[in-house]
Amino acid sequence: MIKKRIKNIPKNVSNEEIREYMISNKFVYEGTLDSVFKSIMGGCLLYLGDLISKLTGLDKAFIIENFKEQNVEYKISNALEKKKVSDFIFKLPGFIINLECNRGYWDGLIERNDAYFCKIKAELLSKGEEYSKKIKVIQINFDIFDNFEECLGKENISKFYMKNNENIIETETSEKIHIDMMKSYNKYHNGEELTKLDKELVILMLDDYLEIKKIAEGDEELMEVSERLYELTNNIDNIGLYDPEKRRKEEEALKIEYHSKIAEEKGAKDEKKTIAKNLLNMGISKKDIMKATGLSKKQITMLM
Repeated sequence: MIKKRIKNIPKNVSNEEIREYMISNKFVYEGTLDSVFKSIMGGCLLYLGDLISKLTGLDKAFIIENFKEQNVEYKISNALEKKKVSDFIFKLPGFIINLECNRGYWDGLIERNDAYFCKIKAELLSKGEEYSKKIKVIQINFDIFDNFEECLGKENISKFYMKNNENIIETETSEKIHIDMMKSYNKYHNGEELTKLDKELVILMLDDYLEIKKIAEGDEELMEVSERLYELTNNIDNIGLYDPEKRRKEEEALKIEYHSKIAEEKGAKDEKKTIAKNLLNMGISKKDIMKATGLSKKQITMLM
């Protein structure tokens, strides 16, 4: 995926030695790492305002002046994501914006982020239908995977709304945005000319401080991110906040859990169909079979 210099971070040494290695070799924490991503989005308002303005069309000054980080984190308590919380949420007058940084595609990723999105919508609805109609929820997905086109389309930025077959938007209060981060990174890697938006995306994906400084040079918003990354890496309290191997194992465990859950549900469904078929052969009414198995009338009819 992303080609980087190899880090040989010393093992079994003090945090001070790890920090010294990182700083002396011009490494910083990558901006897409969970804690770093949240810190940048919550602490670099000039950058956030410009980035979100480009993605949503909202006025940059409006975003900066009205930004309010959301205190409530929407936890998902199901098989998709038992111990995780949404990446970052902030409020603006009339808007709630949820940012998700997706470091790789896996079956269940879209469903997991949909769960965060629906949690926010449900919370709004619980405050009253009229209130919920006044708030637009936007989820912005920063996607770092090579198969973006296969999963979400060819556009660098794909926007999704609830529409019918005639392309009529059902509601203006829901919007999901997916950004193909790899397109911008590949342009950078190939030495192509970058737009300001490209640079704002690429800077999150680099861990070489000299490259970061170069791409940010002369740009107020990007310099804000560059300084933040150096500050986070230089802070002794942050050393070890990201363990790549641990993160990899967590992601693998999440994928295994998801597929196990799907297999379990399929097995239970197949078992119900077998029971329903046996009951049909015994002459039991469809109504009683529906009660016994939980299957719909249509599902039972298809077994006949």
